[in-house]
Amino acid sequence: MIKNNKISSICIITQYYSPETGAPQIRLANMGRVLKSQNVDVSVITTFPSYPDGVLKEPYRRTLRQIETIDDIVVTRVFSFIAAGKQKLRRILSYVSFSLFAIPSVIFSKQPDVFFVEAQPVTLAIPAFLAKILRGTPYVYNTPDLQVEHAKEDRWVPNFVVYFASHLEGFLMRNSLAVTTVTDSFRDYFISKYKLKPNRVLMLPNGADTNRLKPIPFDEDFYNQLNLGEKKLFFTFAGTHAHYQGLELIIEVANKISFRKDIGILMIGNGPVRDKLIDMAKQKKLDNIYFRQSAPHEMSKLMSITYASLVVLRALPISKMMRLSKAIPPLACGVPVIYSGWGETPKIISNFFAGVSVEPEDVDLMSEAIINLADRPKQRLEMSKNARHLAVEEFDWSIIISNWLTKLCDVYEERYN
Repeated sequence: MIKNNKISSICIITQYYSPETGAPQIRLANMGRVLKSQNVDVSVITTFPSYPDGVLKEPYRRTLRQIETIDDIVVTRVFSFIAAGKQKLRRILSYVSFSLFAIPSVIFSKQPDVFFVEAQPVTLAIPAFLAKILRGTPYVYNTPDLQVEHAKEDRWVPNFVVYFASHLEGFLMRNSLAVTTVTDSFRDYFISKYKLKPNRVLMLPNGADTNRLKPIPFDEDFYNQLNLGEKKLFFTFAGTHAHYQGLELIIEVANKISFRKDIGILMIGNGPVRDKLIDMAKQKKLDNIYFRQSAPHEMSKLMSITYASLVVLRALPISKMMRLSKAIPPLACGVPVIYSGWGETPKIISNFFAGVSVEPEDVDLMSEAIINLADRPKQRLEMSKNARHLAVEEFDWSIIISNWLTKLCDVYEERYN
């Protein structure tokens, strides 16, 4: 149990974890790092890494359970059905199988003070709920997006599944020690929808390690390594190439600004729509867009050759409540963001003059924003300074996690003492 208003151990339950890349994986790895620096014992229960390509790699094949240590954190991996992309049945099987196979590890693990559940999918909080009933261990329900609402809008599952998932989510949230989420809009939404107590819904936004991610001089060796030709100004999209983002916009923008021989578009990452985007670029015979790969630990190098970062999101109604994590690493590296989409991110960028925001799915506005910034180096320099300041003051992981841990301890004290 928690003593002296201090949580001494947390077990994270998540379907996504290092060495995979992606927003949840990065956030949870940094969460573990900061918690350990504050003398909190951290462990993880997860499955075998296969995201985003759905391929299980060595040394994780041919085993149902495995224990390893990553960054001094004990990671227990259990079986789940492997799936990727938008294959509905396979994705559902993947979610349900991991939730089921995680139960024994959760129930019989060394008892932590608190389980922290990355509740994607919703069913992953069921093992933590059972641990609460059988062992009295409280759990935190963390949800970084509106997954139920997104499934309904995207129509990738039948309505009855959405209905069941919504009721299950509300039940699991109400039985948790606390609910955490990433935006103020999400927080207000969950409080209203599920009748939650406001003091038990905590903010745990996405952040960055601003000691590691920071501005560095132009890395010429890295630039040459990517074989980018003679372009001078690169506008970069870095991250998973997913359906919901509407990355086709960037291909259309590249086509529209192809007359600018000094501007190049750099596409970094993998994902289910990457091959489609490459085919689109080939069909349009574009010579100003470059599809390349770069490891996550090279982000500072990548941003050193980037004039501005591109972040795009389709015109989804639920996106008005989002705050995309993709915008934060560039800001930490002092790189302005050109954001095409709705949500909290464009408001933050505009308020701090750390970039440019335009309406989603508008080729003309996005193209104009790129050209205008390319032609205004003094404005870009001012935005660069503001971007770094914003990241250090608002998005540093140490600040975010420390504040969250303090509030979580307060919730525990109020609820159990």
